[in-house]
Amino acid sequence: MTKRVYLALALVVVAAGGWRLHAVSAARDASKAKIPTAEVTHGPLVVTLPVSGALQSAQETEVRGEISGVLIEICQDNTPVKAGDFIFQLDTKDLVKQRDELTRALADAEEALNSAKAEGDTSIAQAESDAATAQESLALAQQKALAENEKLTAQVSYAQGQTARAQRELVRIQRLAKLNYVAGTKLREAEKMYRRQEFDLQQQRAQQADTEKRTAEQVRDQEMALELAQHALGTAKANVLEESEGELMHVAEAQRRLDDVEKKIAQCTVTAPVAGMAVIQTNEDSWPERRPYRLGDQLESGSSPVMIYDITKMQVRCQIGEMDITRVHKAQDAFVTTASDGDKRYRAKISLVEELAQESDVWQGGTPGKKVFAVLVTLNETDPRRLRPGMTVDLEIVVDTVPEATMAPIRAVFAEKGKSFVYRGVGDGFERVPVTTGDRNDLMIELRGGVRAGDRVALARPPVLPLRTAEVKR
Repeated sequence: MTKRVYLALALVVVAAGGWRLHAVSAARDASKAKIPTAEVTHGPLVVTLPVSGALQSAQETEVRGEISGVLIEICQDNTPVKAGDFIFQLDTKDLVKQRDELTRALADAEEALNSAKAEGDTSIAQAESDAATAQESLALAQQKALAENEKLTAQVSYAQGQTARAQRELVRIQRLAKLNYVAGTKLREAEKMYRRQEFDLQQQRAQQADTEKRTAEQVRDQEMALELAQHALGTAKANVLEESEGELMHVAEAQRRLDDVEKKIAQCTVTAPVAGMAVIQTNEDSWPERRPYRLGDQLESGSSPVMIYDITKMQVRCQIGEMDITRVHKAQDAFVTTASDGDKRYRAKISLVEELAQESDVWQGGTPGKKVFAVLVTLNETDPRRLRPGMTVDLEIVVDTVPEATMAPIRAVFAEKGKSFVYRGVGDGFERVPVTTGDRNDLMIELRGGVRAGDRVALARPPVLPLRTAEVKR
């Protein structure tokens, strides 16, 4: 029995020794494995606040259609465009049909206008001719009246002269008859001659008065005829003007409607107002499918099927929590990296920090009830080939600088049961060294504890045991 116990113990010791030799051999083999390492350094540490955000263009231009219509052509998605390049086209079939009809209507209106002008010119010409004839008739009547009146005036003057001579002769003979120098028969002849001349004078005066009255009436008649002709001329001009204005209004209305259709046809072809990246938008009317706009879709007036992003000017919109917002301010430096190219850092600067806190958006992954502040960061440099609107990027906001810090890459720090430690290279293996972490940025972290500048630490957990644990004084 005792021999069996001793034999068992001997086997256990041999097994333990073999396992120990195997473990040591495995540890040496592991030390030869290619475990990535980095050197612990000492110097200034730029402290950053890591956040994530959405990359967007600093200038986003919606390409809107001014009229409604059916989409029959659209540019390729994510296509660089210049100002004036084609973006999308609406169907113009119905508008072209309207244009043809309105073109014919305009031609008919112009023909009606020309016809009205021709008829109006004829009526005005006739009225002008009638007015000219009436003017000539008036002038002729005035001349005739003047001639007749002058003739009768001369006859009356002559008759007055004859009557005056007869009167003087009668007076002379009467004086001689009183002296009995002449016979009574001669006196009676003188009296008879005087009475005849006086009667002739009265007849001439009466004829003169009748002629003046008759010629005055004739002149008045011609003046009235001239007034009527001039009134007819004015009426003809007014009628022609009114009718022409009516036809002109018809022509103008037809032209306006045609111009409107021509404008709508031109608006069916939409070009880029600015240069940038043309991106086809989601058609909200396709809910719940929520697909991009495509050919055959009905566009309402003001719809924007395409957005142009200026990818030469980029910015990041992010959210900062209440605990960190006091460390963030306008004009602060920042660095932007993408998941596809983590080694490339783009310089940026904070351009806006909103003063009013808002509740975190749950639909975008936020924590319900958490208050956040919106922050806008503008990139100082960009790369249109790698940075696209809508990308999720990592943002490092520079909040402080530690002048003297012992630091290592963040990948070198491991955590276990709430404690932090690093694997420091020793000989052919590594030893686990407890550390206390301090400030950090996106790449480096401050270490306080059993490491110093020049130490090399593992960037990946060594996969084998046993590992030596360093006893360090804190």
